[in-house]
Amino acid sequence: GISCHEKEYRLSWALNKSLHIELAKMKDLQIELKKQSEPLSYPFFEYEDTEHYRKYYLISNKCTRGLLLPEHKQADFLLMIKGTLSNPEKLSMIKAIKDTQLVLTAFEINPEQLKSRENLLF
Repeated sequence: GISCHEKEYRLSWALNKSLHIELAKMKDLQIELKKQSEPLSYPFFEYEDTEHYRKYYLISNKCTRGLLLPEHKQADFLLMIKGTLSNPEKLSMIKAIKDTQLVLTAFEINPEQLKSRENLLF
């Protein structure tokens, strides 16, 4: 989870610099919730690191009509990584994100403990 009051494109640019990745804007992530009549739309960025077999996704946690992960209201954005990270790599990455000038704080979210984890299946 990342707390940041900047727009998603500015955060993406800052993360690209600090993590040495290349997040690119993709079509917004559309999530259909049972409570909503129309799908919710969340800004979405993606980068594939073929060398380390990882995919990075930067997703806004907030849209005008709701939160992607309601149990983490303090997170403005989510950086999801599919692939294997060692614990030292993960801690180093969280520190690099926290040290990014635009970021207020960053923290790990365990997807196993989320009630709304199905929102992250895409």
